[in-house]
Amino acid sequence: MNAPISPGSGLAPAMALHRARHLAVLCQGRAVHLAGQTDNASRQAIAATATLVDSSAELVLSLAAQTPAAILAGLSALVARCDAKGVLVLSEALTDGAAAGDPTLRAALASRFRTVATLVQRPLAASAILPAQQAGLRILPLSAPPAADPVCLIHLCSDGPVSLPGPALHELGAGFTPPPLQPALMASVPLALPAAGLAAALAGLRSRTVALAERLDRQSRAMIDQDAEIERLRRSGGTTLQPRTLADLRAERHDWPLADNPGATPDRLGVYERRPDDPVMLESRAGDAFLQHHALLDAAPDLAGAIAAINTLRPRQPPAPAVSVVIPVHGQLGYTLNCLHSLATLPDRTGFEIILIDDASPDGSAVHLAGIHGLHLLAQTENRGFLASCNLAAEQARGRFVLFLNNDTRVVPGWLDALVESFTRFPRAGLVGSKLLYPDGRLQEAGGIIWRDGSAWNDGRDDDPNRPGYCVARQVDYISGCSIMLPTALWRSLGGFDRLFTPAYCEDADLALRVRAAGHEVWYQPLSGVVHYEGRTSGTDLTRGVKAYQVVNARKLYLRWRDALAGHRPNGEAPLRERERHVQRRALVIDATAPTPRQDAGSVTAIITMQLFQRLGYKVHYVPQDNFLYQPQHIAPLQAQGIEAAYAPYDIGFSQYIRAHGAQFDVVLVFRVTILERVIEDLRRHAPQAPILFHNMDLHFLRMERQAEADNDDLARKEAADMRARELDLIGQVDTTITHSTYERDLLATLAPTAPVVVWPFMFPFHGTDVPFAPRHDFCFLGGYTHAPNIDAVVFMAHEVMPLIWRHEPDARFIIAGANPGPEVKALASARIVVTGQIEDLRDVFDAARVFVCPLRIGAGTKGKVSTAMAYGMPVVTTTCGAEGMDLSDGQEVLIADTAADFAAACLRVYRSAALWRRLSKAGQRLVQDKHSLQTGQTILTTAIETALLHKLGLAEGAMG
Repeated sequence: MNAPISPGSGLAPAMALHRARHLAVLCQGRAVHLAGQTDNASRQAIAATATLVDSSAELVLSLAAQTPAAILAGLSALVARCDAKGVLVLSEALTDGAAAGDPTLRAALASRFRTVATLVQRPLAASAILPAQQAGLRILPLSAPPAADPVCLIHLCSDGPVSLPGPALHELGAGFTPPPLQPALMASVPLALPAAGLAAALAGLRSRTVALAERLDRQSRAMIDQDAEIERLRRSGGTTLQPRTLADLRAERHDWPLADNPGATPDRLGVYERRPDDPVMLESRAGDAFLQHHALLDAAPDLAGAIAAINTLRPRQPPAPAVSVVIPVHGQLGYTLNCLHSLATLPDRTGFEIILIDDASPDGSAVHLAGIHGLHLLAQTENRGFLASCNLAAEQARGRFVLFLNNDTRVVPGWLDALVESFTRFPRAGLVGSKLLYPDGRLQEAGGIIWRDGSAWNDGRDDDPNRPGYCVARQVDYISGCSIMLPTALWRSLGGFDRLFTPAYCEDADLALRVRAAGHEVWYQPLSGVVHYEGRTSGTDLTRGVKAYQVVNARKLYLRWRDALAGHRPNGEAPLRERERHVQRRALVIDATAPTPRQDAGSVTAIITMQLFQRLGYKVHYVPQDNFLYQPQHIAPLQAQGIEAAYAPYDIGFSQYIRAHGAQFDVVLVFRVTILERVIEDLRRHAPQAPILFHNMDLHFLRMERQAEADNDDLARKEAADMRARELDLIGQVDTTITHSTYERDLLATLAPTAPVVVWPFMFPFHGTDVPFAPRHDFCFLGGYTHAPNIDAVVFMAHEVMPLIWRHEPDARFIIAGANPGPEVKALASARIVVTGQIEDLRDVFDAARVFVCPLRIGAGTKGKVSTAMAYGMPVVTTTCGAEGMDLSDGQEVLIADTAADFAAACLRVYRSAALWRRLSKAGQRLVQDKHSLQTGQTILTTAIETALLHKLGLAEGAMG
């Protein structure tokens, strides 16, 4: 309906426009109408926002607090064209003494709408807030209410059912009672506000409600102000504005020792001096050395020496390559040889072929390149242009993937593997591209942004490439064709680069848009690094030569894709959000330090949890509570799969990080009680909008109590009692507690009966086994040996159980596998007891041993090692403690025994019986597939988030229907 649009009088038109645009974002793309009084200037400014003018509006909002007379006067205009399925939201300004509102207005609304639901709302910091459950909308008035501190009645009117928001976000004055709801309304409204006792029910939520409302208001205003500043900069600076001028670059510049100091070497770097792109700088140095050694950029280059050096390295050309690397060449022979030299030294595992097409180079490149071994060389007699050359060369591709690589590049170790692996990590990927850096270490591109007018930005150009935001895989609009990979079948189905963009430029952006139009995704992979000597072949002058086609082809790109680009922002507007246009929801995951999945089961759980968040559509941010050291071996794998990690020197502490970023998160998950203790106050203060999930791994106090009893230690008992009080207090403060153990769930039902608890079994990828019973030998255990229960278990097994087993099986060994074995564990090593340390591939142990033992006598929670062993097809013998909380049955999935004699007897039964071994192996594998699969985990995580959100909003579980 074309009702007047009101952001509130007195706003400058430019600010009104930005606020209206922001409201459209909050409404998640719904058509919205704003009704009320306004001045002409503001009306004209807001009317310019086309997304807010649509006759099929689903929502009609009167944002300013209105008097009943004003609402009645405009009511006919407001509802004349309201969609019958839509929701009309009106606010009526009252005083405390007029609690029931105007009966004339109520009667008028009831005569028009089948459902009229009324909420009482006192404005908080100029914000009236309805939670997201109500039509996916949060309402923010754009002007102050007319009275100093009025009470508002919020009327939700519809010809269909209306789900009322819960009371948790409605702040009521002392003694203020909401008007009773009509009896007829109750049938159509799943949740009703009680007529009495509401103030008492809200007493404990008052301070949290006010803080949440004020935080949301500040966040919204800050985003609006940022949009306004971006618009001002864009208009004053033309189209040359780059991301370097925006918010993320207000941070202080950090040193990059390997780039800043030519003499620095990796072995001399301190632990806090390492950066993600150190390998790029090393490769850039290698390129400089190769170019200089053979004088390839001089007037008299040593071409023969360079070619001989490449041939000595014997670049791989496998008979069945996985990847076909297409390199188009037009001159610049020195740089081409430098590129081929890097390919010849590449240590990547992926086999590839090189198809080099020479486009009639003026320097006679083809003659010299013919002398390089194993190169598939195509030499053209006339210059056909970059685009045609790429298409022609790709026809010869034999690999499953085709990769286009500029000749003025040098690739970094891991470049090819990272691209290929991305297609497994991101199953919908249709095109994946590399991170491009200049030889001096400046960032050239971390993916590309295509604006509404078809113009494009290289994201992050000239910035520090090591910033966390540039080092995480993500979906992007396009990747410059300097280094891009596609499945060969997809490339051919799309017909290659479109000849519309002959001879070159914009063909890569067009290809990316066609990949997306075909239902695939375009991904930027930062672990695929490329040094790009930009402009060496086509120059940088946009007014002449091939480069001039960049301007012309940009116009062609816009003409073809203008409809698809209509949802993109204008050039330069909010690039920090435009670069992540695909991100709709964000999850923050917090643990002590970067996960180490090869060392402990808790880290495996952390990584799987983050992957499950991704399956649910969240972008995941991983932040340590304590150790912000950049550890490439642990952090890079997270970045490769699209998890953004925080690390020094860009982030130096949790409090600093959450102050800067807390407002953007939709949900927070914290691992371990000791971590939650340290972060919960910061989370309340800086991320009050996000429900908190607490993943306790196991009940810390329960483990401490059992250890104290085992040691008969009174001081330890006192410490366990103190931990019990602290842990239960924290469980009472969070929105949902996740436990792996049904035993601990039942215990918490007694100790913390009002706390929401979700049981989440350990989840593992299923591996299975092809190795039968006969060739296997030995018993094995897996654990991390900084954990006291694991130390006790292996000592018990070595000293009390294995001597009983050796009486019958003297050749059987006990394999103690896992990370960080200390002196007490290493001292167990002997001819028949092997202490392996950390295992890189668990199959090396699990496919060789015959029985997995878990002789735990103390500890709490469920035991990931048991599920892991079953996932690899290993029969398990464990204790009651080891089987706790996993719904395991003795004699069905495992054998359970507690004394040394019983445990040894159970081990020997499995060790000697092929039939029992096969039965336990199959039962364990079925259990993992049925109860510990990733699909099961995804379902349970969804339940945990919904449970936490209901608790956050003060709603009883199931109240939303």
